[in-house]
Amino acid sequence: MPTQQAATAALDSPQLPGLTTRLADALLGDDSRQRLTLALLGLAALVTATVVLLLLYAARIGAADVQQVGVLTVLYFVFIGGFYGLIRSGLNRHCADPTLAMPQTLIAQSLIGASYAVTGPVHGATLIMLSLVMVFGMFSLRPASVRIACVYTVTLMGMVMVWCVQHQPLHYPARQEVFNFALTAIVMLAISQLSGQLSDMRTRLKTQKIALEQALAHIKEMAARDELTGLPNRRRMMTLLQEHATRHARGGPRFFVCIIDLDHFKSINDTYGHAAGDAVLRAFATQAQVVLRTTDMIGRWGGEEFLLLLTETPPGDPTLGVARLRERLAELPASPALYDLRVRFSAGFARYEDGEPIDQAIERADRALYAAKSAGRNRSVVL
Repeated sequence: MPTQQAATAALDSPQLPGLTTRLADALLGDDSRQRLTLALLGLAALVTATVVLLLLYAARIGAADVQQVGVLTVLYFVFIGGFYGLIRSGLNRHCADPTLAMPQTLIAQSLIGASYAVTGPVHGATLIMLSLVMVFGMFSLRPASVRIACVYTVTLMGMVMVWCVQHQPLHYPARQEVFNFALTAIVMLAISQLSGQLSDMRTRLKTQKIALEQALAHIKEMAARDELTGLPNRRRMMTLLQEHATRHARGGPRFFVCIIDLDHFKSINDTYGHAAGDAVLRAFATQAQVVLRTTDMIGRWGGEEFLLLLTETPPGDPTLGVARLRERLAELPASPALYDLRVRFSAGFARYEDGEPIDQAIERADRALYAAKSAGRNRSVVL
């Protein structure tokens, strides 16, 4: 009983998954691409194991020569072991196709062709292996390479079948071999055609995937941007504020929250029309992005209000950028059509305090904005 308990504990031990991981890394490496290449080789090894079992069975029932089966079995293991060594050593990376799918396919078909010639009465079973190798090749090779491999397979099997009819007519009757050859040719032709269709399908799926990714990126951009000004919208600015608050809690820089309201914007709309009001909003957004620091972020908060996230980077004063923006707007017309109109704004600042909710900092900035407007507009107030 203690021995059983120890075995159970060993199976339940968290060290076992770690041992499995280390063993997998030792056999397959830690390069994801090389692991994929070795996975393809694993499929080839599976086919190899099936053919070897068929050879051993043929030898056991006396349908194949034991010595020939032994030589082929060794060749199969050399085939798998050799490619494994090339991949694990990294030498395959210097090849045009690092997966080595083409040489694997051709060598596998050659060995299966040899197996066909030595398995006598049960040789028909090896034809299935030819098809299986090509099916795997469809997912690794380009259509042109699949066609070459299919032509090679048909030519090889034609030569093997002629040799077998001449030297072992008892087990390889000519009529039966003609049928087997026709069947092989038809199957290879079908695989070649299917490979082209599969490639077209993968190309279409890849194109659709790229189009969907681009559409999704566009949708995300639209969801995070204000359509009129191109600035981040309210939702995006809230996300940025939360991210900066989290970064500050982890030792990042402090920052200011600033809310800007364009002065007398309603009268602009009433006097000049909404098109002029839209032009004023776009002009403000453009100049703000030009004047403010690259570390500052501005978004449209709603209507004629904008929210700024101003990083506090000593010895600079984040409020100076807003002052520069006010001076710049005082020099430029609101739009080409309204040359005499100047954009003026009121601004309220709130310095983010440690651990406070973002909503609280925004509320203090809003109170500062109200104080700026109450004091006569076109000014900034810090709370």
